[in-house]
Amino acid sequence: MPDMTENQMTHQIRDENKIGLIDIGSSSIRLVIYRAGGRLPHPQFNERDVCRLGEGLAETGMLNQDRVDQALTTLRRFAQIMAASGLDEVKAFATEAVRKAQNSAEFIDAAEAIIKAPIQILSGREEAQFAGKGVLSGFVDVDGLVGDLGGGSLELIHVKNMVSVKNQPQASLPCGHLVPLAADEVDAMIGGLDWADTARGKVFYAVGGTWRAIATAYTAASKKRIDVVHGLTLPRKDLIAMIKQIEETDGQIKGIPPARRSSMKQAVTVMRAIIKVFDPEEVVFSSYGAREGLLYDELSNDIRRIDPLLAGVAEFAAMTERYQGLGPALAQKVLPFLETYKIKNHRLTEAVSYLADLSWLDHPDYRASLAIEKMLGLSVVGINHKERAWMAAVLSVRYSGSFPSRSLFRGMLKRKERETARFVGLVMRMLMTATGGIPALLDQVTITPQKKSLTITFPKPLFGAKEGVIMRRVKAISLESQSKKTIAVEFME
Repeated sequence: MPDMTENQMTHQIRDENKIGLIDIGSSSIRLVIYRAGGRLPHPQFNERDVCRLGEGLAETGMLNQDRVDQALTTLRRFAQIMAASGLDEVKAFATEAVRKAQNSAEFIDAAEAIIKAPIQILSGREEAQFAGKGVLSGFVDVDGLVGDLGGGSLELIHVKNMVSVKNQPQASLPCGHLVPLAADEVDAMIGGLDWADTARGKVFYAVGGTWRAIATAYTAASKKRIDVVHGLTLPRKDLIAMIKQIEETDGQIKGIPPARRSSMKQAVTVMRAIIKVFDPEEVVFSSYGAREGLLYDELSNDIRRIDPLLAGVAEFAAMTERYQGLGPALAQKVLPFLETYKIKNHRLTEAVSYLADLSWLDHPDYRASLAIEKMLGLSVVGINHKERAWMAAVLSVRYSGSFPSRSLFRGMLKRKERETARFVGLVMRMLMTATGGIPALLDQVTITPQKKSLTITFPKPLFGAKEGVIMRRVKAISLESQSKKTIAVEFME
């Protein structure tokens, strides 16, 4: 991914509007109010009501009146919230139940009169494409199969970075979690796709609230626990073990919300069919889906190419840093220390540099531990759980000087990854101590990497005593360096 320019970062923060987006699904109706306009949409309000519009549709071909009445009641509440929110725009779409029902026109007319906005009825292909774009919005280096499981249907589409989704293999299948099909029927439906071989063995991105419940059940039972669904990555064997537990308890296990439990039987039946037919190497859970895909669809290609992680941390930096411009100024000085490290650490190091002031308002005794908690729960995308843990460890070292003792970090990060996190944290700690995190002073420090050494040049007055705190920070870095380079200090008058 290309680096984000200063103009693009400014765009993330300044060019924004409020969009109310209503998603009328077969199982639930959801309103999300987004602060949007840049690379990432930020939900300011998010609420759903389980209306089950698709209940009984397979038998009658009609939306049941009691379900319609509840849906319209929900939309009246949402309309009140939107009216009081000062929205710039309202978007609404409906999916499987509404596109299949014989009486959908009557429902749409009543619903549009309530929300005072048109409702787009998505075709199965459009729903699949928006789900795919949602995954592209929330991840980097995407090349895999997206599956969006709703109440009435399952949308499948192969997606790849910056490749148009319109001509990619895709399907909309009537096997949602409200559709009581036997396992062999689901297997035949998914196995009958004539393009299945093209997506076999690739990463599977699981989209939809019912499948996200599998992820929350896993994190609830895991000792290596990060309570964020987006980016949770499970090897096939771990996923199979989890869905076996869900089947054995009929969904009555910790981590699955009560409103989701009745849907879990069909959800795991469909997931088993996905595993059988597509044999994914791993499953990645996504909190981004068709709603975010609809917003992503309106972005220019230049904005889409921005790394979503860097866009997110730049926005958080604007809200948390003491001095404007700290993130890029600090990253510019930290990155030369990593010449011999794996390239993926460069991206994460640049991102974590934007968060160096994440806990400056907290009590000094708690800054390291609170920085960990904030990073583990930070609302950013474009990273998996291991990368999130690595960034949290870096921030802990930046504040405390020592690697966190929590078993989570030793469980999720390999030894080399822990060493790298400690090294980056110590470099950040030294630079923040020397300059106070002031970009104008960071600019006065020069980092010169050479073949067998790295030289840090300070203005002499800024360095202070030769054997003072800054020299102690430099020596700590030298002891941790994996590069075999010597680290020297020079002064300029």
